[in-house]
Amino acid sequence: MLSQTKSAKLSLYLTDFIIALFCAAAVFLPRFTKWYITYMGRPANVRTVVLAVCYTCLPFALLALFSLRQLLKNILRGDTFVTDNIKRLNILFLCCTAAAVISFFSGYFYLPFYIISVAAAFFSLILRVIKNVFRSAIEIKAENELTI
Repeated sequence: MLSQTKSAKLSLYLTDFIIALFCAAAVFLPRFTKWYITYMGRPANVRTVVLAVCYTCLPFALLALFSLRQLLKNILRGDTFVTDNIKRLNILFLCCTAAAVISFFSGYFYLPFYIISVAAAFFSLILRVIKNVFRSAIEIKAENELTI
């Protein structure tokens, strides 16, 4: 089993890898969607919808990844239960919520986006709960620091 530090470092490396992957996807997305439409025999207008939705969600995804990266750096420094982490978790929540809303309305044009919408909404809920747990832990930590 990985120690907390090794686990956080691994998560940080994976986050960096995914950021690079998203940047590469942004460059190659038009080519990939063209191949996908041809290979799967989908209508040409699906490509436009997929490109529009992906490029609309990309800034939210990158913001979420950079926020997650900062959260992991805080944890590696030993700053786990601090208000900055609540801010980071709230940014993650908002980004997932934005992706859920965008993909929900896009599901009208391409059904698989409904699946993405439900997954993003579920992650939003989980992040909201984790944010509330962190907030409670910070309050408990503050009370314990005042105790002699």
